[in-house]
Amino acid sequence: MSQGLDPKVDIVFKSIFGTEENKGILISFLNAVLAWKKDQQIIAVKILNPYLEQEYIDDSYGILDIKVQLGSGELVDVEMQIGDRANMERRSTYYICRIFGDQKITKGRYQNLKRAIGINILDFVRIKNSRHYHSSYRMREVKENFDLTDAIEIHFIELPKLYRELADYKKPLDRWAMFLKGWDDMELLERLSEEDPAIAQAKRALEKMASDPRAKEIYEQRLKTIMDRNSDLYEAEMKGKLEGQREGIREGIREGIRELAMKLLNRGIDIDVIIETSGLSRQEIELIKQAPGETD
Repeated sequence: MSQGLDPKVDIVFKSIFGTEENKGILISFLNAVLAWKKDQQIIAVKILNPYLEQEYIDDSYGILDIKVQLGSGELVDVEMQIGDRANMERRSTYYICRIFGDQKITKGRYQNLKRAIGINILDFVRIKNSRHYHSSYRMREVKENFDLTDAIEIHFIELPKLYRELADYKKPLDRWAMFLKGWDDMELLERLSEEDPAIAQAKRALEKMASDPRAKEIYEQRLKTIMDRNSDLYEAEMKGKLEGQREGIREGIREGIRELAMKLLNRGIDIDVIIETSGLSRQEIELIKQAPGETD
């Protein structure tokens, strides 16, 4: 598997989980995430976008998500992200609310609207306030802690929070998380495959892609695009931090000059002298003079 493909790269993830031939894999994963009661377990799904949008492969900001309608009618959007996006929470909320709102309403029957569920698998830590690698959210009453509605539900699965030694292989979601994390560990994949038939099928799908020269070429192309995007975002962040530091220094200097001008005013020094000493304009000094300040 040293020459294998990383299933966390969205184009690979979608090929494994989001195609008609691999519906069984997707159903197993969704049941693991949602963990509904036995009589509510998912047994059928309709993949609403079972194709790879060619125009998104070169687009580092394109979203290769998996849109699904469950047999019970609920709508699910699954997305894999390997690069941190600072607006992830609002972005996910926006997309899942759009999916919910795009449903057709017949004769004002809002009760017929189906629940919309967003599932975000992240290869980075985003939810700093939770120590759990899987967290889920709904609209809740903040004081008494009860659901207003289950119409909108958002899940975050933060893979770095689940350490291999702490994973419980009896839990389906832990097994899937370790499959995504340990894709290049043959011994781990063999163990997972023996314990979970759906993961065995996913492993075969991954190996099939890795043996296809064209699929591997597309994978390398997509991976390079994503890495370039992440590099650009990192450089922009560092540049922003540096500029912020510089601006902070400049503001600190300006504040020091204003404080000096205030002290000189309080001592009765002539404004023209303060202008020459501080480099401030007469208007700036008049504003300082009018503002409450120290009276040393």
